[in-house]
Amino acid sequence: MKNIFTTLSTIAVLILVTACSKLTEDNLQKIHNGMSTDEVKAILGTPTDVQSSGALGITGSTYTYHTSTSDVKITFLNDKVIATEGDFK
Repeated sequence: MKNIFTTLSTIAVLILVTACSKLTEDNLQKIHNGMSTDEVKAILGTPTDVQSSGALGITGSTYTYHTSTSDVKITFLNDKVIATEGDFK
């Protein structure tokens, strides 16, 4: 009985997380060059993956957002958006 409850609870949480996703085409259109990482997170939520590097006082990072119906990458230079790309199915 405990295993059934755990399984059903896990499924319910996954459904809620998917249903509450901020990753939509409309929200991606709100992202523009010059926005900060915090502004992007406020619109799209926490990224699935973050890749960062830096040298000589210059930092670069890429936020990747992935769901079963979308793949989005936001590229930053010194904490400011310089490029966006997205694919929604």
